[in-house]
Amino acid sequence: MTASERVGGRRKPDGYDPQRTRRALVDSALARFERDGFDRTTLQDIVDDAGLTKGAFYYHFDGKEEVLWQIQNEYLDTQIAQATAIVTGSDAPVEQLRALIGLSLLGAADYRSHVAIFHQERRHLTGDRLDSIIRKRDELEQHFRDAVRRGIEQGVFRSALNERIVTFAIIGMCASAFQWYRPGGRLSIDEVAGQFCDLVLDGLLA
Repeated sequence: MTASERVGGRRKPDGYDPQRTRRALVDSALARFERDGFDRTTLQDIVDDAGLTKGAFYYHFDGKEEVLWQIQNEYLDTQIAQATAIVTGSDAPVEQLRALIGLSLLGAADYRSHVAIFHQERRHLTGDRLDSIIRKRDELEQHFRDAVRRGIEQGVFRSALNERIVTFAIIGMCASAFQWYRPGGRLSIDEVAGQFCDLVLDGLLA
């Protein structure tokens, strides 16, 4: 019997689905980290909520930090892929920035728990894992910054603007949405995104 045939020292049961098991563990950790925080969440909490064992956990992850890293990657990888598609699909800075703001707000709604954990629990990552998340965060932010810079260079946005300050202001405003936006409220996320875009662009346009 090979190690890959075992979970926690036991033979995998017939019909064992490693992807489903891994997903269950990530989802369990996601809910726990958001509710209780990384420090207060125990490994036993995660496996109990997932209906699994510690053996199953260690088959997929080396510890809580790796699960936290996985959660961060899920959100950032999705955002980066979509942001890249936005900036390569249009040369117009206004269209790019409007789409990027919409993407960020939709991310805060669709990945609310991921975003909350990204901002509140990222400090628990260390070493190469932390470095990789910072690189991805910077890559995502660069798409916003490039759109702002192009708008200034093309005379579409006001020349007195500092692209770095503008970028941080936009991202900070969008990132805060996870704290107050709730699906089913008076405004849909698309309506919120529209108002955010109007607010930002009114302050940028030359």
